[in-house]
Amino acid sequence: MNYENLLKRIMDSDVNIRHSIITDNEGNILATSHREGITNYLSPEETAASLKRASVAWKGRNELAPKIGHGLYAVATFEKITRMTFPLGDNNLIFVSMGSDAVRTDLHEGGQKQIIEHVLNILSKDPTKQ
Repeated sequence: MNYENLLKRIMDSDVNIRHSIITDNEGNILATSHREGITNYLSPEETAASLKRASVAWKGRNELAPKIGHGLYAVATFEKITRMTFPLGDNNLIFVSMGSDAVRTDLHEGGQKQIIEHVLNILSKDPTKQ
């Protein structure tokens, strides 16, 4: 899979996306895309630690999958950012962050719900949804 192309499609899907990252199930970064002009709130070390914690949470969700089904996405909202996490196959995760501002950067683009829908459509590989 071409991770850079996938991240470009995700970033291009909505101008309100600040950053997107693909990791393995251990939280190790495989690819990243960053919106030009956006400053990260976390250092690279803090980002890596955060991704590792999130990957542990997904392992816990996967343990419950036989009873409640596979996780589709998870959302963590903070004062400054909202981070959405999506499984990518069985072995990877995609992290997408957007600002938590009440007012969107571009009013013609979406907010959290629309970004989740965009990413799920891209991951579905169904060209009628993209």
